Parts: sequence; structure tokens; C-alpha cells
Amino acid sequence: MKLKLSSLGLVLFLIAMPAAAARRDKPSGAEIAQKASSAVLDSENSTTGEKNGKKIKLTPANLPQGKSEAELEDGQVIGVLENEVGGDETGLPPGKYNLFLAKVGNDWHTYAESGGRIVAEAARVKVEKQSQGTRRRPEFHAQGWCSTQWFWFFGWHSVTVCW
Repeated sequence: MKLKLSSLGLVLFLIAMPAAAARRDKPSGAEIAQKASSAVLDSENSTTGEKNGKKIKLTPANLPQGKSEAELEDGQVIGVLENEVGGDETGLPPGKYNLFLAKVGNDWHTYAESGGRIVAEAARVKVEKQSQGTRRRPEFHAQGWCSTQWFWFFGWHSVTVCW
């Protein structure tokens, strides 16, 4: 009987483990600002797009090698956004923002932080594991005011964020 209960406990633990990796609550602006202060940006791979004649620049972060998916889900600064035009769907005002990606509950979220406060949350965030990939410049899509970045954390992932 003890073996059956121990086995059942182990199975329940293993089932619950992936859910435990995600955050329960969204980050605070202060947490994002603190993590952004130590983020290393990949300036060589920044990209600039345009929307209605206004510039939008995205500089990705270099995520430290060896990051696990659980660490990513807990939240990482993924870059800096500098926009001269407001977000299509979120009303993100022009400015300079630290972008923070986190899995809250079962869903991915990206937050734009400036001055220690969250100014906006992305309208849509999609994180996909890629079968293969390489480090490259982010892509900007004027339609929907979206960008796609590629990161390595135990395999290549693409992260698409729409403002």
C-alpha cells in the first residue's frame, strides 16, 4: 500500500511540476527595472521599422546561456523598445521601454516598463519552440505593430509580441 501511495504522489508531483514553473502573478515595474539594470543588450542585432513615417527600434537582449525554460517562464528582459508612434492595440505611448517576457499561469505575457512602472502589456504574445534556428535580427511587422525575436534557451524559440 505504501508503494502505491508513494507512486501516486510522485505522479502527481510530476504532473504539477510544469505548472509550478510559471509565475502566479504578473511582475511589478520595480522587478522589471531591477532585472533590466543587469540585462546585456545585443546592439549589433537591433532593428528599426517604420509605422506611418515614425521609427520603432528594437534591441534584443542576450539571454545568458544555460537558461532553462522554467527560468524563462519566471521572467526575463528580452530587449529594449524605442518607439516614436503609439501602439496600435495597446495605446503604448511613444518612449523607451524595457520589455519583459513571463509566463503567468498558463499564458505568456510581455510588459513594457519605464521608470519603474509597467506602462502597457502587449495585446498578443506567442512563444514557439523552433526545430532549428540561428541568432538573427528581430523582425518588425508594421501590420499589427508586431515584432519577432529569436532566443536560445534549451533550444531555439521565437517570441512574437504585438502592441
